Amino acid sequence: MDYFSGPIGEPGGDEIRIAELRFTGRLGSPFIRFARARGLRLSLTGFIRDEDDAVVVLLEGPAALIDAFEITCSLGPIDSRIDSWSRTDDVPAGLATGTGLPF
Repeated sequence: MDYFSGPIGEPGGDEIRIAELRFTGRLGSPFIRFARARGLRLSLTGFIRDEDDAVVVLLEGPAALIDAFEITCSLGPIDSRIDSWSRTDDVPAGLATGTGLPF
């Protein structure tokens, strides 16, 4: 499958990234199920875990698909509320150190 990002016709989806996203708000299991399903649908590899004050997602995949995941999850499912989120690209530890529910 080919992915494109940036100006039309210019490839960019081949660039593999490792990113960590941290979401805060009223999240819980509805958000975790939603985010995991989106990661699987986009064929991303990663882990998702619920911390005391946030849901943290560690992802690996094409940059354009991580962008799509971030946009979709920032809206969240209807029964969750996203107050804020942050993203860190090029996480040096990689997925080998990921913990939580895999997808």
